[in-house]
Amino acid sequence: MNQTPKRSIWYTFFFILGLLALLAGSFYGTFLLLFVGVSMSLTLGFPVLIAGYIYLWVRGYKHPLFSRKTCLAWLAILLGVGATVLYPLGLAFYRDYLRSISVPAEISQSQYNPQYADNKLAKLDAPASLTLQAPYPTMDGSTALYPIYAAFAQAIYPLKSGEYYSDYVSLSKTGEAYERLFAGEVDVIFVPAPSKAHQAKAKELGIELRLTPIGKEAFVFFVNAKNPVDGLSVAQIRQIYSGEITNWREVGGHDQRIRAFQRPENSGSQTALQKIMGDTPLQAAPREDVAGSMGGIIDRVSDYYNFSDALGYSFLFYSTQMTAKKEIKLLDIDGITPNHANIRAGSYPFSNDFYAVTVIGRESEDVRKLLEWVQSPQGQELVQKTGYVPFTEPSSP
Repeated sequence: MNQTPKRSIWYTFFFILGLLALLAGSFYGTFLLLFVGVSMSLTLGFPVLIAGYIYLWVRGYKHPLFSRKTCLAWLAILLGVGATVLYPLGLAFYRDYLRSISVPAEISQSQYNPQYADNKLAKLDAPASLTLQAPYPTMDGSTALYPIYAAFAQAIYPLKSGEYYSDYVSLSKTGEAYERLFAGEVDVIFVPAPSKAHQAKAKELGIELRLTPIGKEAFVFFVNAKNPVDGLSVAQIRQIYSGEITNWREVGGHDQRIRAFQRPENSGSQTALQKIMGDTPLQAAPREDVAGSMGGIIDRVSDYYNFSDALGYSFLFYSTQMTAKKEIKLLDIDGITPNHANIRAGSYPFSNDFYAVTVIGRESEDVRKLLEWVQSPQGQELVQKTGYVPFTEPSSP
């Protein structure tokens, strides 16, 4: 039996209403996605209209406007429109989910806190040959070197009840550690060599620094693990960070711009980059491409969805041992892999010494004993056990 005219009018009305709902919902969802960034916004008009067409297919297919062929055609069109609108929303939601479950690259200081018995600090096989008494020399330094000097304190600072390592061992990062040393707030800092700015400030203050070498480390460059580039030359590093090379295609990668992240001025890793650049001018990075921490730069490069074009840098131990990120790939430099064997051999081009830095004339007797001990076989044993290359190979037991 044919549908009555009155019922056909109602079917037509609901069809137009559903179509308007689809259009309004689609525009609203797309607007939120593009301009507001709300990836969870879903188009409500689409499922409503699909449900309406299923009903019309079952109940009103005899009307020409709602025949089976017409309904199937409209369903196919709507499914295409829905997929176009909902796919980017679902993809954005999936990416947000991946980022939410990822492990941040910045270390948890508590893992290396000498106050905790279950810390991850390296330990000596025998009692320390040096034991100091409170008040102990105060220490500070770089993030990547905190596990070393915290292990030193754990070995030779025999705390008594009511005493805390936090009174003597701080973590302020490289730049602030130098500032605290200049101000006399700490006795010794464990850091890379001072930047030109810190050297100038020490000269201005009339301060002479003593740099006691305690170990060697590789300065490494890395990309996302999905980046096809496996290595760069020293010349290419300089060309990238001077702005001469701007596309990965120029160094064997995809046709994609290179987003070369940097660190703040006077940070240990930024100072290392400036040393590599030498007389080649370093191109200033946009504010959004300057990562405030070493963990931050690793987080960005490991996020392939947002930073597939990224290039970053750090120190070998930090990027491989102190973080849980597996989505980055260390680059060979001039065909040489950054590893301990190549650091010892001196073949890796970006191998750097790191130091215990003090102010000459301010060193107490305990500080001098500390400096001697960190270069002794036991001090170098802790450097090696932590995961660095010792300055002098510790003696075999």
